[in-house]
Amino acid sequence: MSIYEFAELQAHTSAAPTASAKLERYLKSDANRGSVIGCWISEIGALNRIALLRRYDDPQDHETERRQLMTGSDPFACGVHLKSMSLDRCVSFPGVAEPELGRFGPFYEIRTYEMETGGLAPTLATWEQAIPVRRRRSHLVTVLHTVEGTPRMVSIWPYASIEDRQTIRAQAIADGVWPPKDSHKHLKTEMLSTIYLPTAYSPLQ
Repeated sequence: MSIYEFAELQAHTSAAPTASAKLERYLKSDANRGSVIGCWISEIGALNRIALLRRYDDPQDHETERRQLMTGSDPFACGVHLKSMSLDRCVSFPGVAEPELGRFGPFYEIRTYEMETGGLAPTLATWEQAIPVRRRRSHLVTVLHTVEGTPRMVSIWPYASIEDRQTIRAQAIADGVWPPKDSHKHLKTEMLSTIYLPTAYSPLQ
């Protein structure tokens, strides 16, 4: 099973583009041990933020790089431009295939939720039933959940435009196929939805 790392880098005001340029150099260096799936800069919602999704086929590679990022003085070679960062170790929800690379955006909605204690199992069950139906409406990059620390989930949805997002989501809700049945019962109120645009070097565009 592949391990995914979902990283959120909070840059200082107006520093995200500069941090992203330095991050690109890091990702192309030998220090990066993961396969880059997507890298985005926030456009609507939580601003000055970079989201990075990578896949690791060797857990030891991930552990080694994670330790270096957490203990080093210049994480991702752009630390001077960051206020904070989080590194979530994740796996895919049941039935969710590995992300397909390509041009599906340019608008990517990344939604993050924290789950109540004991809420992961019922959340996996309800989403496993609902995801295939929802994917018929629009593309889904992935749905992940953390495997350590706070139970948290991340879903990534690309859209051609903000208008498409509004139309597709509204119709799915009206038709009763979304959100997953009773899924709200297992989520905390800490929910965040941010619209991101891909960086020029992101495999997902």
